[in-house]
Amino acid sequence: MGYFARMAASPDGAIATVDAGRDQVTHLTVRERDGSIRFSRSLTQFLPGRRWIATSPTVMSGLSFTADGAFLFLMAADIDSLDNYVSRVWQVDPRTGDVLETWEGLEGMGGAVTPDGQAYVFVHVEGDTANLHRLELTTGARVPLTRFEGQSSLGPPSVAADGRIVFPRMTEQGWNLALLETDGTVRPLTDDTHFNYSPRWVDAGRIVFQREHEGRWQAHVLDVAGGEPVRITDAPHLVMDVAPAGGSEIVFLNRDRFDFSLDRAPIAPVAPSEALTQAPSPAPAPASEPTRTSAPYQARELDILSDEPYSPLEHFFLPELRVPYFYAFPEQDEAERTRAVFYGGVALAGQDRLGFHQYALLAQADSTLRDPSINFSYATGLTAPWYTGLSVARNVQRGQRDLQAALSTSRTFWTTPVSLSLLALRRDYYATATRPGVRTSLIGPEAAISYFAGESTSYGGTQRGLGLSLGAGVYPLAFDDADPFADLRAEVTAYVPGLPLLLRDNLQLTAIARFLPNAPEGLLQVGGISSGSALSVRSRPNPEDAPDLPLRLQPGTAFSEYLRGYEDFRLRARNVVIAQARYRYRVIIDYGWTSFFWLGPSFFISQVELEAFGSWARTDLRDNHRAAGGALHLRTTFGQAVPVSFFYQYARRFDDGLGELHLLGISL
Repeated sequence: MGYFARMAASPDGAIATVDAGRDQVTHLTVRERDGSIRFSRSLTQFLPGRRWIATSPTVMSGLSFTADGAFLFLMAADIDSLDNYVSRVWQVDPRTGDVLETWEGLEGMGGAVTPDGQAYVFVHVEGDTANLHRLELTTGARVPLTRFEGQSSLGPPSVAADGRIVFPRMTEQGWNLALLETDGTVRPLTDDTHFNYSPRWVDAGRIVFQREHEGRWQAHVLDVAGGEPVRITDAPHLVMDVAPAGGSEIVFLNRDRFDFSLDRAPIAPVAPSEALTQAPSPAPAPASEPTRTSAPYQARELDILSDEPYSPLEHFFLPELRVPYFYAFPEQDEAERTRAVFYGGVALAGQDRLGFHQYALLAQADSTLRDPSINFSYATGLTAPWYTGLSVARNVQRGQRDLQAALSTSRTFWTTPVSLSLLALRRDYYATATRPGVRTSLIGPEAAISYFAGESTSYGGTQRGLGLSLGAGVYPLAFDDADPFADLRAEVTAYVPGLPLLLRDNLQLTAIARFLPNAPEGLLQVGGISSGSALSVRSRPNPEDAPDLPLRLQPGTAFSEYLRGYEDFRLRARNVVIAQARYRYRVIIDYGWTSFFWLGPSFFISQVELEAFGSWARTDLRDNHRAAGGALHLRTTFGQAVPVSFFYQYARRFDDGLGELHLLGISL
């Protein structure tokens, strides 16, 4: 059943699961009583206007069938337009998997449909207080069934045919079961420390539930009229979502090494009955000495740091990230002499204690340049739901210096980010013996929106997906002798499964169109951009390289498109259409060490990725630029969250007289 699943059983023997595996995307599957599959279908929706977004089994709860097995209900957690939590009840046709109807605007989690299919009982959460509510499916009305106050926690309920409801409730002893009678009274069924959870009715007098035994969750059965819980499973690790399959058997999710299996067992004791342990109530502590406890269900005494009003500068100047770095490698100068080039720098990042303000600073230098490069970014969440930031940079390269500033604000509608920004750039070219110094500048507003919907697996990556993005910019102040111009960009990306017999591969197809109306000829740079830091480049550049723009019209990398296979070569254009395909297969390693060479932080190797790719670009609707090749990536992680990838790429170019490219690099 994959690494996680949720399950429910119908009185007619059908079994419904929502499950996801390391090599399988999330599926809703309904099986017959004998285990044969009635249907299995993906829950992901891809087109804009989709009815739901999240489909993982970790956000599903309250799976239950009506008594006649005609409908399946569940409660799914999703996100709204402000990226807040929202819960939604689904009504599913268990014959086809079609979602027939949904009810939204609920604030709660896992429930159960009434056997007659007229209502859905769920756990309503308001602040620290949980209560059972009844959702009338025909009218949408909501009726509270319990009226607990203060701090209260409830688990998923189950409704009997006569209207009684059994549910877990957090007590002083831990999770215990309670029965809500039809007259509104609540009667405890257990009162011990054995984690009694997830009850379901077997018949009018018995329930089956999971309960701790010798440190493992096992299935137990209990007569609600009185008696002792009887253990009916002896699973090696734990059981989940125990459900009756008729009056004599249960089905359940059984932990099987790193995954779950779907198992069946008879309702029969496997050990002598366990007596309910009635724990004595603790004596109240004196009022002058509040009791402190480590129990998870009781609030701990707060540690008051200060009664002063919160200051947004608290911890702001104490960087949370402090990373110095230094490396060196050989390089050939213009006279083809090999020399060592040294690089060094420091990265700092921090925020205030509550995360209202964040900043990042990167300073770096190398031995071939006389000035360092400095980048600083600041962002604030005080403009929520918009996230506003300011970045300034002073980047020094050979023969030039860029001063750049960008003021931006962005927010996410559901999972679709929208951003607005104002870009200002000034580039100074240093004077040399063969050319004078030149200054160029640019300023204008930009806007972008992107949409993506997909489904993925832990080991195979995105298996199916659709991405759309649009961007536009207008630059009324651009250069001294050029007219105002615009920048229009559109991109479509599609992911499809790879070869039929493989599970850990995918195929990515990308199409890009970029147009710069009224821009100077050759303003757009295509290629000449690496996807990481190059440690070694071997290629045969074209001696008749496309001429560059005049220095006064070169604004930097703001107008550029990455073209795979052309990392070492720049094309100049005003318009470009790009089509790229990439096939990737993953070899999972999942192995690491607590310390890197006994001195550094922990080091983890996650996977090796094998790639084959092809790219085609047509610039200004007249020239073709084609490349094909392959790559090898080693994905690693240093410490808690510093991903580092090492890669080698080979490309064969078929145009522009370029020939082969060998690229060895590193990316963060």
